[in-house]
This record gives sequence, structure tokens and C-alpha cells, in this order.
Amino acid sequence: MKSITAYLFALLMLFEFCQAGSLKIQNSSPRKGKDTVFIQYTGLKAKASKAKKMYLIVYNYTAEEIKPYAVQYPLEMLPSKSVLADSLSFKGFFVPKNDAVVLLMKVTDGYKYSDNNEGQYWEILPTELDGSLHKGQTLRRVASYCESLPNACARKQDFKKAFELLQNSQDVSLTGFQKDFYMNVIPFMEKKFNRDSLQKLMITTLQNNSINTESEAETRILVQALRILGKPDVADSIEKEYEYTHPMDEFSEDAAAARAFSKKTKDEFIVEADRFMKLYPNSYNVLRIAESFIRIQLKDGKLAQLTERFLRDPTLPTTPSLDLANAFLEVDSLKEALRWAERAVFYAQDESTVLQPKYLPPCEFAQERRAVISEALLAPAFINKKMKNYEKSLKLYKEAIDKYSDIYEVMQMTSIYQSMIELYDAMENQKEAYTLSKKAISSGFMSDKILSDHQKLFEFLKSQKTIRGDYATEIQDLKKLGNAAKLQLVLNDQLSISPVPGTLKTANGGSLTTDQWRGKVVFLDFWATWCGPCIKSFPGVQKLYDKYKNNPNVVFAIVNVWERVEDRFASVQSFLSKNPYSFPIYYDLKDEIVKEYGVTGIPSKFILDKDGVGRFMEVGLKDEQTFIEETSMKIDALLAQ
Repeated sequence: MKSITAYLFALLMLFEFCQAGSLKIQNSSPRKGKDTVFIQYTGLKAKASKAKKMYLIVYNYTAEEIKPYAVQYPLEMLPSKSVLADSLSFKGFFVPKNDAVVLLMKVTDGYKYSDNNEGQYWEILPTELDGSLHKGQTLRRVASYCESLPNACARKQDFKKAFELLQNSQDVSLTGFQKDFYMNVIPFMEKKFNRDSLQKLMITTLQNNSINTESEAETRILVQALRILGKPDVADSIEKEYEYTHPMDEFSEDAAAARAFSKKTKDEFIVEADRFMKLYPNSYNVLRIAESFIRIQLKDGKLAQLTERFLRDPTLPTTPSLDLANAFLEVDSLKEALRWAERAVFYAQDESTVLQPKYLPPCEFAQERRAVISEALLAPAFINKKMKNYEKSLKLYKEAIDKYSDIYEVMQMTSIYQSMIELYDAMENQKEAYTLSKKAISSGFMSDKILSDHQKLFEFLKSQKTIRGDYATEIQDLKKLGNAAKLQLVLNDQLSISPVPGTLKTANGGSLTTDQWRGKVVFLDFWATWCGPCIKSFPGVQKLYDKYKNNPNVVFAIVNVWERVEDRFASVQSFLSKNPYSFPIYYDLKDEIVKEYGVTGIPSKFILDKDGVGRFMEVGLKDEQTFIEETSMKIDALLAQ
């Protein structure tokens, strides 16, 4: 086991993309706190029937704060006779909150089913009690289309829609400063002019408008304007002044976190990160801050200092605790490693230590907590096994497999089974080890080690006359069951991301439309030359490509996006001259396809089925062996369909 820490990606990755259903809304302009909104949601039966309890999630945007707060409402399934044969319908109702100026809605079970109308969400615009336009409504709608929000509630960016809202707005609460800022920034984001032009326009905007620095909304925009003008020190000063007078405001916390990550040197980051953790110990941002804080210091060999610092800090999140456990494991200090691993599990399971972010509804937050706990349990289980505390290790692995088998991926489940088999064998309980090896293989969780152990256990128990039969016959039957089970396990995790039409360019100036991929399984990887994790994943991508390059039914498309240079072709060719990979590289020159896929971070990898539907998605970086094995299973499963 190379590492006991796994990256926990954005909550969105836990949920299943599905083709948008329909949402009928009765009373789409309700009076806040007064009128009842009735909704009826209809989704495809093949997807919705797998869902657990279904909820309507309403994201409430207020006049001041940029991030919405989520409220969930239970939905009731309608009788099947009232809908189409291939559909399921649900009904529900709610009354808009008194402080909500914009409502965005989605439907989810909080587990694998989530329909956010293909990233657009369904929108309701509540009014004042007299039916008039709600103050701050236009600004929040524009921000929802333009600003970077947490993945769990991020609306698909639509700069054109945002610009139209500004042009046609009758909202008297929209200040001249707010309107001018976005009227200038949006065209820049659409690449209609360069940064120099934007800076000139921003100078005029600041000169021509008065700014209310007591307003969170105006202060947030002012700080963005100053950073555009290349005045980070002034922006920092304004942030800190606002933070001093409004320490509990959302902007104060966000600004402190952003300020830490914007530091140019690691020493400056360490100072700001430490300050943030002391000021906002219960913030959801502490996870990201603490992770970076610890990993930077570990690289500098400051394990002892970190231990002293965080032993006195009970708010250290689970993942950074696992980082410390892993660091002690690497220096073979097993007792200290176990100490931090057990601490990670304790705080993962203790709900009182975890602050639920306002934009996560309870159903999604509960599932996120399960993911954190499931990851944490594997650390002390592994360390106890290494320390030969076999019974403790086995108990933890049993808890993991009994409670969280739905969360672990195939490779993780295989590793857990393998460890448990080894533990039973070490405890001289070969019969239980043999029984478990049979269960693992027949369930699709088989590795070379499990297969080898099963054979040895079979032969040993047969020599003891504990079992009978023929090994060749047994393993053939087990593998037949296992292969079918593995295929089903992979297919159960399929997404349903609608095909994205578009055109890619080749290095020689040629063109390729995504429609040309129909009938083939496609491995699609979005990357950029400046993206370290992208580059780090390429050796594994090359090995995967080599495995399938002679299969005419598999297509590889490594697509360059988001380059920060004028000549993308030259930048990529310069990279390839030093890194001679042979997989096919394409260019999404206008970054249109990557946008339509809803990508917010790279590397992002998709696997498309023969109809162009995205069936699997992965964000970030996995170790090479796991990546190749898991991706191969997914490609093979789609080829077999």
C-alpha cells in the first residue's frame, strides 16, 4: 500500500449525471414567505427507479451573500399509471424563504441520482409581498451565471445570458458600480478583448462610481476590480478592514482563504494559512487550507513541528490527519501512524466536529460524511495489519465492507478482500480465508493475489480433507460468476452525460467532429501544458493507449484546453518535443467542448459509449496502476455492450 490517503474530490463526483427530466412549476413568481409553490418532477424510470428517497433541493440566494443556502424538501412518488411507462413522477411543495431573492432547484436522492437540468437548474424568481421585484435579484442572477461557486451548487456558466440580464434589467437596486463591473468583465471572459483593455475600463468604472464598502456585495466586487488592476496589496487591505468590522460575514472568510492561496511563496502561505485556521477553525475551507499547510511542511521535513502544532488542535480535518499518519508510516513509526489514523476516524465519525456548509443539503452532506468515514477506516485497518494486530485490523475491515461497500470502487473492494483473506490466514483460520476468497472471486473482486491465495487455500484444505472437489472446475465456475459480477459492478456506476457536438482541431490543421466517434468507445482527456497533474497522468495514459491502440473500436482523444498562450499549437509541440508521447492529441481551440461537458478542473477524463453518451467521469489524479486497471474495466464493459 503506497499511501493510506486518497483524494476526496468534489461532492459532485459522488452523484450520477442523468439526462434532464422535466419539472412543472405551479406559481413560478411566488411572494416570499407567503405563496406555496407546487412542483411535479418526471424522470426516466431506468434512472429514477434506482434512486433512494427523492428530494427537491432549493438553493436560496440572498441579496448580499454570493453562495446560496440549500433547503431540501421530500418528494412523493406519483402512481405509475399517471405517467408514461418509461418514466417516474414525483410531487412536492414549499414556501419560499423570506430572505430569498432567487431560487434555483434540482432533484436528487443525495446518493447517485441528481438532476440539475443539465447544469442550468430550474429557476424561480420570488417577489416582494406586493408583487414587486425583489431587491438584489438581478445581481444574484448575474453572479449565478458568472461567478465560481462550489461544485455542489455551481450553475453552468452562461455569459450571454448574464449580459442580457444586465442590459434589460429594471432592478433599481442594481447599482451603477455593480452593473458597470459586470458589463466590462463579461466581454473579457468571453475573450472579446484583452486584459489591457479590461484594466482601462476598470479604471473608468472605479472613477465614475461611488462604492458602499459596508455592503458585502459591493466590497466583494471592489476587491475583484483592484486585483484586475494589479493592486493586490490594496485589495488585501480592504479585505482585512472589512474582515475586522464584519468577522462573521461569508466574504470575510472567503477572502481570508483566497488570500492564503494567492501567496507567491510557501512561507507567505504558511503564515496566512495558520492565521486562517486560528480565525476560522470551524470553516469548511479549513479542509483545503490544512491539507496544503501540512503537505507543504511535510515536504520540508517538518513532521515533528506539525505533530506539536496539531496535537493541540482538535479541529484538524480527517484528510490532513491521514496525511500525518501516512508521513509517520513512511518513516516506519507505526505507533504514531496509528495514533493519527485513529484520530482521523474519530473525528470523521464525530458529527459535532464537522460543520455542514450551507450550500450542501442534508442528504448530500450525509453521503459526503460516509465517503470521508469509509476512506478513514482503511488507514488504521492497514496499520494494525502491519503491526500484526490482526483482530483489530480485521474488525475495521469488516466494518468498512459491511457499512460502506457501496462507496468503495472495485479496486478498493478487491484490496479489502485481499487484506481480510491474508488476516484470516495469518490467524490460522484457513477455512474462513478460503470461504472469503470464494466470495471475493464470485463477486467480481479478484486479483492475481486473491486467485493465488484461493488456490493455495483450496489445496491446503483438501489435503486436510476439510473440503472436496476439483480445483479446475471450482475456479472456472467462480471466475464465470465473478466476470459477470464485475461487469455489472462497472455498469452500475454508469453516468448518462448527453453527447456533446463539436469540432476539434489536429496539429496539422485538420478537423474532427465528435459525431465521427459514433459506434466506438472513446477515452476523452482534457488537459493543458501548465497543468501538473495532467502531465503526471500521461505515462499512465500512454500505457492505456498502448493497450488499446490496435483495437479499431476504441478511440483516444487527448484534448488540449485552457492554454494561457496565444499559439496553442506551438506550446503543445514544444511540450511534445521533450515528452514524446504517441497518443492522439487534439485542440479545443475555443474551449467550447470542455465547457459543454461542464468541466471545472483538469485533468478531467471521460469515457463515452458507442452512442457518444458519457458513461464514466474522473477528475484529478490516481496512481498509475489503479488508473489503468479501473479504466480498462470500464472500456471493456462498454465494448461488451
